Amino acid sequence: MNFKFLDKLGFFAKTKLLIFVILFSMITIIVLSQYSIFTFKNDIDTLFQKRTVPVVKLENIKDLYKINVYETINQYNNNEINLKQAKEVISLAKELIEKEWKCYLDKQMPTKGFEALVIKNILKLKKRINEQIETFLKTSKVDFKELKNNINTINIYLSDIINSNIKKAIEQKNKTDKRFSFVIKASVMSIVVVFVFSITLMILIVENFKKVHIELEENVREKTKELEEINKNLEKRIKKAVEENRRKDKIMFQQSKLAAMGEMLQNIAHQWRQPLGSISLILQSIKLKNEMNKLTPEYIDKKTDEALILADNMSKTIDDFKNFFRPDKTKKTLSIKKCICHSKQLISHMLEKFNIKIDVKIKEDVKILGYKNELSHVCLNILNNAIDSLKNSSIENKKILIVVKKEKKGIIISIIDNGGGIKEEYLEKIFEPYFTTKLKDKGSGIGLYMAKQIIEEHMGGKIKALNIKHKMGTDIMYNCAMFEITLPIKDVDEKL
Repeated sequence: MNFKFLDKLGFFAKTKLLIFVILFSMITIIVLSQYSIFTFKNDIDTLFQKRTVPVVKLENIKDLYKINVYETINQYNNNEINLKQAKEVISLAKELIEKEWKCYLDKQMPTKGFEALVIKNILKLKKRINEQIETFLKTSKVDFKELKNNINTINIYLSDIINSNIKKAIEQKNKTDKRFSFVIKASVMSIVVVFVFSITLMILIVENFKKVHIELEENVREKTKELEEINKNLEKRIKKAVEENRRKDKIMFQQSKLAAMGEMLQNIAHQWRQPLGSISLILQSIKLKNEMNKLTPEYIDKKTDEALILADNMSKTIDDFKNFFRPDKTKKTLSIKKCICHSKQLISHMLEKFNIKIDVKIKEDVKILGYKNELSHVCLNILNNAIDSLKNSSIENKKILIVVKKEKKGIIISIIDNGGGIKEEYLEKIFEPYFTTKLKDKGSGIGLYMAKQIIEEHMGGKIKALNIKHKMGTDIMYNCAMFEITLPIKDVDEKL
């Protein structure tokens, strides 16, 4: 065969020709496959609807006659069950037989031939058995031997119809197999022809591509030399850039810590205000008692104990904030619930100040391997952003909802606030460094960036922000912002 005409075709023309051949081949295969599947499916559906379903109904009728009617009366005669139980079982069996028989006749009611004759006999026997059943239900007496013969006879007739249906089903199946076999052979032959033709065409195209390949090799050698020169300095440049980025991340993380520290100091001042006031009142009461000459050792001991309790609580507050800023060097087992509750406690005065309610829903508390302080830092950062969004909002029922659930893909922490959501143009930029919608003196724009670095780089998880509609436990649908943190399930250590 002469294929010199291919030399005159350009690269794109050859490509289009190859695509056309492949598409034509695939369409041919699909058409033949669909035809074979359709034929096979149609025959199988016909076989099962016309033959299999009625056979199942007849088998059910046989079992009802033999087990629920015959065996029940036999058990009653042998005093194994009482009359009430026997009547209940037989009445139910009678209803089921009528139902199954009606379903069979609705789907398949032969009017002539062997099956029509058998069904005629069955109907006669069915009428006799029904009369005997009615007699038993009314008088609790029946000719057991005659009933047994009638049931055996009707079951023989039913077996004849079942065998007839099965025989016809087999014949139908053989016809379907022949047609399906023909379609398969035709499909295989078509596939072989298309395959051989495609291979031949591909070989010719490859030969033409070889010519182009030889020309390109020379160009590749020249470019390779240039790349080798560039690569000599590339590793040093990459290493330097990576070190620079790490240095910047450390600086940004430290800035984030310092910003959080300022907020924490406000928390300490607020949480100390009440116990300091109480201690002041205790001292004044002691002074007053002393001036009135009513000061007793018992009173001094009592007030001293109260002051010591208040001082101890103030000391615990300092420990909580000190532990929050202590860096984690290794992953440790931590409780998600305790971590979230700790973050909630640190901002409790802010919640009270701006009348914001917070709900925490944790169906199954789990422990994971991670960095407790870093995870607390992420939660605290998101909660502070939620408070900033809510404190200036005109919404009456200001609320933050934290939901923790365990799924196959991991532990999911969702933090939702009804502060109106995030502007759509900010969603893609919200995790970028130094991006902030606040005034310069109110926000650095590194909090959410560091949150993303901690979750994704340090803990192997994911974090995303999106706007949703949520009722927040009320009857009103709010526009809400949601931050979703996913921590990998492989880090789950054990249930609490």
